[in-house]
Amino acid sequence: METDLNEKVHPTSLEELVQDMEKHPDLYQHLKIFLGREYASDMPDFGEQFLGVSHDGFALYRLDSVDYQNGTIILSLTEQSTNQPVKFSVDINNLQPSCLFIRWKDIWNIVLDECLKCDVPDSDLLELIE
Repeated sequence: METDLNEKVHPTSLEELVQDMEKHPDLYQHLKIFLGREYASDMPDFGEQFLGVSHDGFALYRLDSVDYQNGTIILSLTEQSTNQPVKFSVDINNLQPSCLFIRWKDIWNIVLDECLKCDVPDSDLLELIE
């Protein structure tokens, strides 16, 4: 299979896409839309929460599943404040992702670390946790 992204030849399955990404990581840098504090080359865990950030805004999502069809990665998410299902599509040929997903537990740990470094009363920390 030719892996030049300018051609319309797409991997036929998610497994084939992952294999092609492993063989040609430079061609797929734009698909690294899941960000975490520590680099991880594998997919995030299902059920994990992510802050989705786009030009239009942001929301907290739970990753439920990932599918792939005809050059499009389809993320099934649940928006956490409404518990509504959301589908997010990623065209593997689009070099400019419209949304990035930041691991929520990393954001939580950063905020908690900063709170513990400063002189915040315990009662205020409890309010943050609740």
